[in-house]
Amino acid sequence: MGMKRELRNLLTATTALFAIGAFPQVAMAQQAADTDGDDDTSNFNVIIVTSKGTAQDVYEAPVAVTVFSPEALDSRNADSIVDIGKYVPNLTVTNFGAGNPSSQFPSIRGIGFQDHLIVIDPTVGVYVDGVYLGRQIGQNLNLDNIERLEVLRGPQGTLFGRNSVGGAVNIVTRQPGDEETASVKLQAGTRGRLAADFYGNTRLSDTLAASISFGIDRRNGLGDFLNIPNPEARVGELEDIHGRIALKWTPSDRLSIQLTADGNEGTNGQNPFTTTIKVPPGGCTAADIADLFGPYAVACAGGLDPVTSQSENPFDTNSGQADLARTSNSAYGFSGIIDYALSDALNLKFIGSYRFSDYEGGLDDDGAELDFLSFPEVGEAEQYSFELQLGGQSGIFDYVGGLYYFNEDGFNFQQPTTFNGFGDGLFEQTQQTESYAAYANLGVRVTEALRISGGLRFTHDSKDATADLGFAPEFGGSASFSEVTWEASATYALADRLDIYGTVARGYQSGQFPARPFGGADTFFATDPVTAINYEAGIKGEPTDWLQMALSVFHTTYNSFPAQVSTIGPNGFITVTDDAGDLRSIGVEWEGNVRLGAFSLNTAVGYIDSTFRNVEPGSSLADGNRAALTPRWTVAVGPQVEFDVGGGRITARADYSYRGSLEGQPNNSPTAFIDSRELLGFNVTYEPDGANWSITAYGKNITDERYTQGALDVGPYVLNILANDASEFGLKFGWSLGGN
Repeated sequence: MGMKRELRNLLTATTALFAIGAFPQVAMAQQAADTDGDDDTSNFNVIIVTSKGTAQDVYEAPVAVTVFSPEALDSRNADSIVDIGKYVPNLTVTNFGAGNPSSQFPSIRGIGFQDHLIVIDPTVGVYVDGVYLGRQIGQNLNLDNIERLEVLRGPQGTLFGRNSVGGAVNIVTRQPGDEETASVKLQAGTRGRLAADFYGNTRLSDTLAASISFGIDRRNGLGDFLNIPNPEARVGELEDIHGRIALKWTPSDRLSIQLTADGNEGTNGQNPFTTTIKVPPGGCTAADIADLFGPYAVACAGGLDPVTSQSENPFDTNSGQADLARTSNSAYGFSGIIDYALSDALNLKFIGSYRFSDYEGGLDDDGAELDFLSFPEVGEAEQYSFELQLGGQSGIFDYVGGLYYFNEDGFNFQQPTTFNGFGDGLFEQTQQTESYAAYANLGVRVTEALRISGGLRFTHDSKDATADLGFAPEFGGSASFSEVTWEASATYALADRLDIYGTVARGYQSGQFPARPFGGADTFFATDPVTAINYEAGIKGEPTDWLQMALSVFHTTYNSFPAQVSTIGPNGFITVTDDAGDLRSIGVEWEGNVRLGAFSLNTAVGYIDSTFRNVEPGSSLADGNRAALTPRWTVAVGPQVEFDVGGGRITARADYSYRGSLEGQPNNSPTAFIDSRELLGFNVTYEPDGANWSITAYGKNITDERYTQGALDVGPYVLNILANDASEFGLKFGWSLGGN
């Protein structure tokens, strides 16, 4: 015990130095989700996660995971997954697919795609109540009335196996319960922000409970369409309606059946963007004017002014395409969960789901009144999935295994006005995906302090895709992929609530057909699947009663990584998929929470070096290129203080978020380079003693930072996608009855 005590003291000094000394101007970590729990020796509640398929203490989970409770999300004014990307180390989230604000594309530790087309699968899986979302556009995931949100970093090779080669975002919503509860949230702010949310839970009988939630959120636009009279929406305008209803039947203490329906509908303005048009240094020559697809085609052949925004407001646009001013999206889903305890040591669970989503959007890439490069677009996706899971615990063993099936059918269609600069045309892609898997994971409590675990997953994917370019016969292709992924890990308790872990995991993502295959049938073949090997070690827990921390180091290699590079050609906007060889990511992540009486400090720091190696000859990439949308440094700091005043309690919090400079494209085009950005926000809540209401003053992006979230160097021009984010100040009112 003496050695353990000395080790604990050493760790206390080391982690405290790192948290508040080595980075005095930053510091780190998210306040994780708190669940009810008592601990006489700790200032922190026990945090329970299901990131590995079964409920366990977050310190014992051998994975780098950040957990947010509803309170943590609200205090950060985080309304969507895009906001989460400001606070988690080595996480970036963009939302500019098809100019539609409903798109949300996470990138973790250097791996992520920002394309929304049906043939492109996400590299970071998003799950809601155990249901995988095949599309990350049109869903508009609102974070109202959730129980917790988990961000798992690194390949999830077994339990989160579907397209989770980079990591996973796991959202758990509030479930129907025994208590009669209700809550109302109202919000009003600058820029026309108005939001309202209602949640209610009731017991219909001794065995049946129901919950319902409904919300609406809107904000005025940030810019104007300068050349569109009476547009249907302003640039960046937001309006979303969402709801969820759930019924839970519990006829016995062994059986529960839950049915859930949810939906959302959005009507928004186009995401803000600017276009930088390239001009030849000596002016346009006759050859430049004649070359419709050369490096200066837009400026010379198209005759467009290189200055596309004549307003002091970067959110304004000169676009003259009225049909692109408004975007829309909708989604709905149904799921059923049957949970049955076969015995005290064995539990059977079934999850079935159906989801549908669609969107309408597009971009006027030239950003000018002249209709030269406009891309109006619609898309749909329909999916259903089934999962049967068997798990439990007996003695020193815990185990989970299951079968999984997923089917998706969808399309993207760009209308006949798509390539007006080149003459009328159209573009439609379809794809049907079928996937099934079997997995098993076994954990063994070798000693009271040591637990080891291992898992296997077999996955088979098949895809049938077609492309119709309008000017040529429709063509298509089929491909199938099979892969075995695995994971091995160990966790050792150095002391009470202080663990170290090590894990080795193999991840996988199926191959993909090319997006925008304007090279014709000869280029329409699937890429090789992506496989990844991740080595990771970490320490997390509570070295003292005032410090909660997690530190991890990792080394991940992604093989056969299909990097996407954009350009234009005779038939339109082209996405070239380069076999970029291997992507190697090495990094460190720290999250910490210091709590001293009424004061707390959350800090999060991530560092990553993510570069391409062994690039194939002929690729537009080169060895040493940095991964796209991956800043080397990510930092978040959040001090918070609570104090009594006037018969009530005030909780005041500030948040700082830093994301370093990053590359817009994997070929590291200098014109697609994105500068670093810093964001500041605050949240001050007053809650009267013994009352069931509160009022909050908040500020988001209070310095009104205007920053770029993505950049595409298409050749003759660069498309700079701005974050749909601006300063906002307002008030929030909350009222609750019963429960929490």
